[in-house]
Amino acid sequence: MRKLLVLTRVQLRALLAALHVGRTNRRRPVSVWLSIVLVGLLCLYISGVYSFGLGAQLAQAGALELLLALIPGMAVVGGTMLTAFAAQGVVFGGRDGDLLLSMPVPAVTVLLSKLAALYVENLVISTLLLLPAGAAWLWYGGSGGVLTLLRLAAGAVFLALLPTALALLAGFLLSWLGGRFANRKLVNLLLYALLLAAVLGLSVQVSRGVSGLAAGTGALDGGLWGVPLRLFQRGVCGDWETLFLFGLLSLVPVLAEAALLSRFYRQVLTGLRSHGRRPAYRLTRLKGAGPWRALVKKEAARYFGTPIYLFNTSLGLILLAAGGVAAAVMGGRVRAMLPGDAPLLSLAAAVVGFSLATVNITASSISLEGQNLWILREAPLSPGMIFSAKVGFQLALTLPCLGVGTAGLAWGLGLSAPEGAALLCAGGAFACFAALLGLAVNLRLPKLDAVNDMVVVKMSAAALVSLLGAAAAAVGCGALVWLGRRVWSEAACLALCALALLAGCAVLLRWLGGRGAARFRAL
Repeated sequence: MRKLLVLTRVQLRALLAALHVGRTNRRRPVSVWLSIVLVGLLCLYISGVYSFGLGAQLAQAGALELLLALIPGMAVVGGTMLTAFAAQGVVFGGRDGDLLLSMPVPAVTVLLSKLAALYVENLVISTLLLLPAGAAWLWYGGSGGVLTLLRLAAGAVFLALLPTALALLAGFLLSWLGGRFANRKLVNLLLYALLLAAVLGLSVQVSRGVSGLAAGTGALDGGLWGVPLRLFQRGVCGDWETLFLFGLLSLVPVLAEAALLSRFYRQVLTGLRSHGRRPAYRLTRLKGAGPWRALVKKEAARYFGTPIYLFNTSLGLILLAAGGVAAAVMGGRVRAMLPGDAPLLSLAAAVVGFSLATVNITASSISLEGQNLWILREAPLSPGMIFSAKVGFQLALTLPCLGVGTAGLAWGLGLSAPEGAALLCAGGAFACFAALLGLAVNLRLPKLDAVNDMVVVKMSAAALVSLLGAAAAAVGCGALVWLGRRVWSEAACLALCALALLAGCAVLLRWLGGRGAARFRAL
């Protein structure tokens, strides 16, 4: 047991080290805990908005108890997606695997310590998502009082086991399939795309079911996959025996997977690392290209070849383009769903701003260079050209999606030509500001020693600070429009926001050309 606790502590410290941004031991605890607090607040905010919005619909339909089944389901799905690639890298591809297995420690102890680290991550995610759901339950008249919150916290301990088991299985499949195809990154990309499509389809199905309940025209049946969630809901609502049964059922898949893998853990790791197919190299003619174009192609190859990087930063672009197309197709139905005095231009700007705020590609571009950064730094290229290639690649992806989204929103909401132009200009200025901000933050908070790409993209301080900074800029622009529309038109307020964002771009460009370039040379 002591060996298990020591190894688990080592794995947890490795997870916390991913958030290390300080250069000295004095600054390290502050930066780690500040990052954890910011991530926690973001999870609480997202869950709070979703829980109270969903709770209002379910309370109207007289099915408030489903709230304590749907939010746990979101925690399971979200935890699985967030830790699947972590399981692939930590359990089946960690750099410390050979060292740990060479020590006088049983393989099952090594495996359980890695699983414990994944479980703690899922436990934090589940707890932060469930607490606002409990508050929404009590707010809309749910019974139980404080005891419900205590049962919810106890249930979260067992609920986190489900995404841990699913993530372990997904991590093994990703490693196994990736080791048997020449293009491992393409396999991971396709599998992650299928998982994301399944999650989006499930979300649409749940939304339709909830809308049908609120209208009294349908029901919400989770089928076989919803049995554990219904047990969880009944246990939290007051049935302690059912909650205990849910805990036992949650333990079964994790213990079964650990028992099976521990018997063949060394053989599994050896097989996964030794059966990879290498691509066949062929002599071909190389086309000449300028250095800037070569840098952009290099950024594109990394971006589209890293699934966790692609899907974690492109969701906002996909939703913006899809939302624009949907608004253009639905047309009058969109306007009919909104109140007659709704500020249409402000709503469209909010959709554009918060979609673009999640596109923080440059926030990880320096860190993903990793140990190969010296090649880029020693090349006969100026830092300005390298920076422009990274920012230019993000804008090359963002601006087409922005054009489709703003055009669709303007057409569907019936905006005038000046209003559509103001929306497009403000969105373009925000896209430039977000790209420059992400690059500046990544230069200030680089993470060049990450064990895998998932740590850089999802857990590094640069990605978190860039996301929160862009979201803060979007909130600031929204406040400016909300206050200024009493004096000026919404289009004029958006023009002022564009000017403010361009001023911020000028400040960031000046910093990147001076201190940013010097910091890049010193990395």
